Amino acid sequence: MLMLMSGLALGLVFDSYRVVAGQFKFPRWTLPVFDLLYWLAATVFVFQMLVKGNQGELRFYVVLGLAAGAWLYAVFLSRITVAIVKWLVTALKAVWRFAMRCVHVLVVLPLKAILTGGKALTFFFISSAMFLLKIVLQCLRPLWMLIAWLFKPLVMPLWNRFGMTERCKSTWRGMISAGKRISAWPIGVCRQMRRFLDLFRRKR
Repeated sequence: MLMLMSGLALGLVFDSYRVVAGQFKFPRWTLPVFDLLYWLAATVFVFQMLVKGNQGELRFYVVLGLAAGAWLYAVFLSRITVAIVKWLVTALKAVWRFAMRCVHVLVVLPLKAILTGGKALTFFFISSAMFLLKIVLQCLRPLWMLIAWLFKPLVMPLWNRFGMTERCKSTWRGMISAGKRISAWPIGVCRQMRRFLDLFRRKR
């Protein structure tokens, strides 16, 4: 009786493995590996059943019981098992797709919207600041020219002596470079997040 149940169990496991491998479309090169693992596990299982039921002695009725169990399973239970396992795999796939859809809607899309909005706001603030700075500089230009004309005889000798012209140019170039880096930072972040989202979509 124990060998009969063992034959039924081996048939059940084999059909379940065969259906799962077909539904999930395992690569062909992995099938021989899984077959080998199945038969190794089946051998260990049968040996344990022999030890428990017959003190490890291999008799003719043991082989007959295994064959009878496998035959009964193939005739009466194989189709039912295949149908149930297919239904379980289909349900599992549906749950996985639903979970991935929820992640996409609740995580990916909000992140994408936040990044897009952050990029737009950053560009808006930087453009507004640059525009206001240009207006202020244009308004102060006449005053600056008047002050420069009045103090030029006093300031220019000291200005040239300490090399302030080159220092101002260097400072201005540094400010422009920093402004470019700051304005390019949101774009870089958006590109990295876009690559992450594309990778997530490919995996899904």
